[in-house]
Amino acid sequence: MKTLLIVSGGIEAADAAKRAKEMGLYVVVSDRDVAAPGFAHSDSCLIADVYSPDETAAAAERYSRKIRKIDGVICVAADAPLTVAAVAERLRVPGISRDTATVASDKLAMKQRFLAAGLPIPWFSPVATVQALQRFAIERCHNLVIKPVDSRGSGGVQRIAQVKDLDRAFALARQHSPTQRVMVEEYLEGPQVSTESVVIDGRCYTPGFSDRNYEFVERYAPFFVENGDDLPSHLPPDIQAKVRDVVAQAATALGVTNGTVKGDIVVHNGEPYLIELAARLSGGFFCTHEIPLNTGVDFIGAAIRVALGESVSAEDLTPKQQIPVVQRYAFPQAGRVTHISGAEQAREIPGVQEVVITAAPGDIIPPPGDKRPSAAMVLATGASREAALSAANDALARIRIEVAR
Repeated sequence: MKTLLIVSGGIEAADAAKRAKEMGLYVVVSDRDVAAPGFAHSDSCLIADVYSPDETAAAAERYSRKIRKIDGVICVAADAPLTVAAVAERLRVPGISRDTATVASDKLAMKQRFLAAGLPIPWFSPVATVQALQRFAIERCHNLVIKPVDSRGSGGVQRIAQVKDLDRAFALARQHSPTQRVMVEEYLEGPQVSTESVVIDGRCYTPGFSDRNYEFVERYAPFFVENGDDLPSHLPPDIQAKVRDVVAQAATALGVTNGTVKGDIVVHNGEPYLIELAARLSGGFFCTHEIPLNTGVDFIGAAIRVALGESVSAEDLTPKQQIPVVQRYAFPQAGRVTHISGAEQAREIPGVQEVVITAAPGDIIPPPGDKRPSAAMVLATGASREAALSAANDALARIRIEVAR
């Protein structure tokens, strides 16, 4: 029985632990939260900070040396490629290199790597001062996005055209950067897609391909608050093929020869442009739920096998179906959660596959901003996209999240 270390015990990683157990693996989960949901589905636990590479690597080495040999490491629903690379290096198990993880964790270094490789990306530049930001805003007619260079997720990311105070926008972006570095890039109009790929011996397979849903983008401006996604993509097949080619080239540029990559792409004037490519698995149940429901591909199982150094065939990653899947979030009013009801009724709606309540009484829902103010998630399928969306919306309507302001 091989042993797999899953970095992150969050709720979105718990299903990866379940799948690993189904595959007959001994599962070790690491997280600093002693109440992490993933621990309930593990054989052993490591108490270590997901975002501290050295701490997790040291804990994994002790465990592997004294208790049970670890054969592979993977991170799920956590932006921690540096931690996975550190563990893989320390234990000499399959994984991306520290160089790849470092570049993938630094948006500026990533864009510079893509530029050197001749890949399509928006114009970008580092920004050292507010004065430099003001100059770029004038030169580029405010058609810019400001973001921290090395933050996790969308924290501090803002669209300059909808910012009222550039000083505050710069300060917020800098606040979200551990190294206090800020950059800007051109804002390109067009549909955005998320991709999920497995790279095997340099070949990139992308069964995960979804349209990102930004129906509340104006409500939450200048922040980019995503409200779920739709599968399969509505993009024409030739555009999807171009996106997959760009993702494959970007994985090569980052040095990922075996592993997983998560792409954020915008299609502008019919051409794909790379926003980011993360050297990790995504969150939001995309890998563990949406891709299998949509395509019939056991994506997380394939990713686990690659992490263990096992063989995965092209057939394993080839979609067998294209079932419509819709994911949506519940955004309650800001305040302290006092009561939640309706989850069971939501689960009874035909087509609803998952209802996950992420808030609990006493939790604080933040005001609209750079953090997604969600409290629940629903996942639905249907004979058509419209049917899946209707089921998802019906489920959300059943869920009541009461807050005290």
